[in-house]
Amino acid sequence: MKHKSITLMFLFITTLTFTLGVWQLYRLNWKNDLIGNIESTIKNPEFFQEKKIYNELTSVILNNRFNLINNPIFIESKISQNKVGYHVLVPILIEDSVFSMLNLGWVPDKNKNNINHLIDLFNEFDEVRVYIRNFNSDKPLFVPENNINKNIWYHINKIDMQLFYEKEFNSQYYFVILDAKIKKFISNPSTNLNNNHLNYAITWFLLSLSSVVMLLIIRRKNG
Repeated sequence: MKHKSITLMFLFITTLTFTLGVWQLYRLNWKNDLIGNIESTIKNPEFFQEKKIYNELTSVILNNRFNLINNPIFIESKISQNKVGYHVLVPILIEDSVFSMLNLGWVPDKNKNNINHLIDLFNEFDEVRVYIRNFNSDKPLFVPENNINKNIWYHINKIDMQLFYEKEFNSQYYFVILDAKIKKFISNPSTNLNNNHLNYAITWFLLSLSSVVMLLIIRRKNG
């Protein structure tokens, strides 16, 4: 009875780990397709349409209907090239109505002249490349709450920003600058995606194989 229980346990472990390996291969194919689509939109972005549903990290073009309000907030403790600074976000208008927020990227300090320059550049051009992020109110783990009364920010939160600006943002997305003529140092949106699924799959398959080997050894010892 004991040997049968051990056999069933190892069969269960083998099946489970093999299934998880197959699942990681599925996730690998899905992630590769997603990255391929992101890279494709970077090369050939379309004009943003308010009513269209987009995948997160899709690159689009904002035309001259969009303008920025010079009322920035600064997300604390953002690192670029081993330096601590901020991500600066400003409200974005569409035809003079508040629509969403635009992340202008990393800045080393809260220098108003630098921020003014970025905003003026955006408003000057008829077409600006950005990429899309989902605009929600989820707080990341281990990140402090925003203090909207003191204008101290640790993460992007739609409800907090609506309370702070006393405006309703109609978009389900916010935007991140992806245009070298506005910001010299920009990051590829695909870098936001971890793609370690092949390593995970190999690990699960090795565990599955190890379970089979252990089971064979135990059965051989017990005749």
